[in-house]
Formats: sequence, structure tokens, C-alpha cells
Amino acid sequence: MANYDEAILRSRTLQAVAPFPVLHQAVRIALYDEYAARAFYRRVAEAFGQQPPFASIARAEERHVAALDRLCQRYGIPRPLDPFPAETTVSPGWRANLERAVAGEMANVHLYRYLLPHVAARDVRQTFSSLQSASLNNHLPAFQHALQLALAREGYHAAQGIPASQAYVSHGPLTNILEHGFSLLASQHSVFGLVGSLVRAAHPAMLAGMVAGGGAVHFLRKREPVSQPMED
Repeated sequence: MANYDEAILRSRTLQAVAPFPVLHQAVRIALYDEYAARAFYRRVAEAFGQQPPFASIARAEERHVAALDRLCQRYGIPRPLDPFPAETTVSPGWRANLERAVAGEMANVHLYRYLLPHVAARDVRQTFSSLQSASLNNHLPAFQHALQLALAREGYHAAQGIPASQAYVSHGPLTNILEHGFSLLASQHSVFGLVGSLVRAAHPAMLAGMVAGGGAVHFLRKREPVSQPMED
């Protein structure tokens, strides 16, 4: 069953000639867009586990939906049906989902920028502005940062001839942390100079093994009894 204004909701465009008020259209469009974001972020979290930032931002989208629900109750606006849990798909690649999330948050910011001049109700404007601010100042930077990390990680692995699809294979908590750090180090060409070049040229597993081995040696040395000086 489709929404009675499905064309308006899908296009995210207000229609002056529609048989229902512009205020109703604007709130329903905003809520429909938040539905879409919530479904996508939930689906990515289900597919990839609780990796940041999808799981936490999916919970934030719940709050966005709740805020718009309250406007629907206040103004007697029928809530649109939510088709997205059934139709939302995700990419098998982590980076592709981050790119989609960045594009989606930018589109959400522009959507509220488009809707705001068409609504006069103070509480609606405040809600729209608050949701726009959350997307612009919280969600978008979080996804951009995660995308930057993903690009660094894939670039680091590509330098070893490892395909992007293998860059996120888990090798255990310690190795994952080390590979993450080495990816960032290797991306700092000008800052680390020769060190960065050496790190870029080294295989991820080898570097992880070297650091883990060094840590083990340090631990064993700390456990060795301290020899007492011989008395004359």
C-alpha cells in the first residue's frame, strides 16, 4: 500500500496545487526522509556489526523521527507509511556505504534548507532547524571522518597489493588496532617522511607481528629477575 502523496514524498518537492496544505507536505516529506536514513543506517549496522558511526547515528535518527512525529500529532498530520525497511539495500563494501551516507546527510541538509522558507509555524521551523543542525554538525562530520579512515586503510593495503575488499578482514583485536594506526601513519606522507614510506612499503601482518613480538620481548624482559652485583 502506497502513500496517497507518494509522488511528493519520493520527489521531496512541495506542490502548491496539491489538495493538502504546504505545512503538511513539508512535515511529511521531512519525516519520510528521516525514515529512509534510519532504515539505511540500521541495515548497515546489521550487515557490518556495531562499527561506528552507523549504529549510533541510527539511534539519533530515531530521535529525529520522534520529533517529527510530535509535529504530526500537534497539527493533525497523518504520518506517512514507511516503506524503507522492506526496500532498503546496502553495498557489500564498507567504503561505498560511507560514501552513500555522506551524500545522504548532505542531501538532508539541503532538504531542510529548501523546506524552511515554506513554513511559518515557529515550532516547525525550530524542529527543522534543529534536525538540519544535527545532520550538518554531527552526522556529516562523523561519516566524513569514517570515510577518510576507510580511504587511508584501503590505500595502505593497496600499496601491498591487497584488494580493497580484504582491507577490512579482521585478524584479531590487536592486529586490527595496529593496522588502523599504520594506515593513518602511512597516509601522512609529508609529516613522517622516510618513516611513512617504510610503513607504506611494509605488509600489514608483518608490521603487526613486529609490534606484537616487540611487546612480548619487552614483557619477558620486565619479568627477568634483576641480578644482584657480586660482593668482593
